[in-house]
Amino acid sequence: MEFDSKKSIIKQPLFWETFVLLTTVGVLNYIANIYHLYWSVNEFDSLVHFLGGATLSAFFLWLYFYSGFFNPTNRKLKDFLLVSVLGAMFVAVSWEIYELFLGEAVMNKAEYPFDTMLDIIMDLLGILAICFYGYLKEHNAKY
Repeated sequence: MEFDSKKSIIKQPLFWETFVLLTTVGVLNYIANIYHLYWSVNEFDSLVHFLGGATLSAFFLWLYFYSGFFNPTNRKLKDFLLVSVLGAMFVAVSWEIYELFLGEAVMNKAEYPFDTMLDIIMDLLGILAICFYGYLKEHNAKY
């Protein structure tokens, strides 16, 4: 599917998925901070990391393949994986480093390595879910 300059950016594939995911993550984060859900519900942090990874993946796929800022010629699964995983994991790892410098995470706590690895794994699962979704959407649009 090539970029159609007559088609607005918001009508390009993955734009609305990215918007809905971003809004969902924003609302969940807002609620979590008010009710301290990150500290009282263990699985909540994992859910938000999964959705955050999915949001980043959808954004990078949209930006590279559909926004019109780039002109990719290859649209194979490996290209979707490369754009999605590299872009989103860069942000995910940067976020973990930011949390460390901010003092949100304390490296000498016993659960820090486990919590950080779980965060990265959940980010990666969200990234892969949307990567495959985006690829299948692209592949189905051709046929």
